[in-house]
Amino acid sequence: MNATDSGIPWKDKSILIVDDYPAVRKAIKDIVTGLGASAREAKNGLEALEILKNGKFDLVVSDLVMPEMDGFELTEAIRNSPNHRSLPLVIISTHDDAKYIFRALHLGADDYIVKPPSVEMLKTVLVRIFDHEW
Repeated sequence: MNATDSGIPWKDKSILIVDDYPAVRKAIKDIVTGLGASAREAKNGLEALEILKNGKFDLVVSDLVMPEMDGFELTEAIRNSPNHRSLPLVIISTHDDAKYIFRALHLGADDYIVKPPSVEMLKTVLVRIFDHEW
């Protein structure tokens, strides 16, 4: 039984949201917590890696363009980490150019959503990742 069929939220799922804009982090956090997941925020890739060292997460949702460590670098770091290489990672970015999408997917992102994400789009991605539905 999955969250969407049963009405049971993803209350046991924890999501790390990585974006340099607080308003964007809040908007994404509001969506995922509204769907039942818990969420923590990081303002860049370096901060995200520090948080990942000390916590357990079921998904990372990251922007691409950020100071200090961007989403491409974060994706590479996660995929090269023995402790996190299988952690699902979704990129959410304003860049809708194929070269950004292909690069993110090539580096190991599980999905790519163009900002601003709708509730329905984010929910569809969460269902695919958490409930393994295509």
